[in-house]
Parts: sequence; structure tokens; C-alpha cells
Amino acid sequence: MRSRYPNPSLRRGIALLEVMIAVGILTFAVTAITSAIVAGQQQSLEAREKIVASVAAESLLSRITQVPWETIDSWDGYTEDVGTITDPTGVAVGGDWDRIGRIVTVIAGEVQITPIEVFIVGRTITVSSFTKDGRTLATIERFVPEPQP
Repeated sequence: MRSRYPNPSLRRGIALLEVMIAVGILTFAVTAITSAIVAGQQQSLEAREKIVASVAAESLLSRITQVPWETIDSWDGYTEDVGTITDPTGVAVGGDWDRIGRIVTVIAGEVQITPIEVFIVGRTITVSSFTKDGRTLATIERFVPEPQP
């Protein structure tokens, strides 16, 4: 039987070329898979950060809406810097909460219910959670009506 490549060194050269192509394809595949894994981890971390920020904002908003109506305005401008968030008893909350801060704004206003032509006076409370670089992760807003005697 005759070899297609009569020269043995040519046969070795073709084999080497095939190996180099296979290594190139394998390298490309491993790089693509690694990039996909890294991107997935970054998305997961971002989602986790946003969930914690939303819970932190909702937690503070809940705390504010439970105070007496006359003291709600005192929360305007309240800020907890990144890493300084505490629970209602004043104990520092750690873990993922150490990477976010919160700020509160309180704005007086009224809401009109058009079908029955009623105006409701109250305060719009906004709580925002932010990162060290100032990026807002979550903002929650709630209108709290003034209690009627």
C-alpha cells in the first residue's frame, strides 16, 4: 500500500498542523466558556446587590411610616452612608448591607381622586439605596396621607 505522502517529514508536518488547529479551536472554546461564566457571575452579583438594596429601602420606608405623623418631616434628608446601616434598635447590619447606603426625602403634597373630586393631603416619602460610587440601586416611593381627627 502506498502512502499518500511519500515523504515521512511531510506526514509529520501535516499532523503538527492538525494538532495546532485543534489546540486553537480548543483555546477559543475554553475562552468563550470562561467569558460566559464570568459574565454570569457579574450579573448574579448585580442582581443580589439590587435585591439587598430594595429590601434595605423598603425596610427603612416601613420604619418611617410607623412613626407619628408629626415627626415624618424630620426624616427629610436622613442619610445612612455606605457601611453604616443599622436596624431599628441601632445594631449595625453587616454582610451585603455593608456595600449600600440609604437616603430619605419627604415632600408635602396632595393627591386628587378625580372621580369623586377629593384631595388628600399627605407626604411623599422616597427612600433610595446607593453604592459607594453614588450609583442608585433602588428607589421606593410611598404617599402617606395625613390622618384625619
